[in-house]
Amino acid sequence: MREPDENLVLARAKLNFACKSHGERCWDGIFSDNVKTYGRPVLVLSENERAEFLEQARHELRHESGDA
Repeated sequence: MREPDENLVLARAKLNFACKSHGERCWDGIFSDNVKTYGRPVLVLSENERAEFLEQARHELRHESGDA
């Protein structure tokens, strides 16, 4: 079984996260400075949460390519 390209996995995982997010969460700490700008707390996903999104994305990509 061939594993999907990691760039595609990351893109799919972030897309899945964006579709499920309610705006108060961010993928990583890049946007944490917006707390100062907008005055709202921004919660960063934990490593485990990101790993779950990445695994789900791998699963989806394998299934789409017929390697499931």
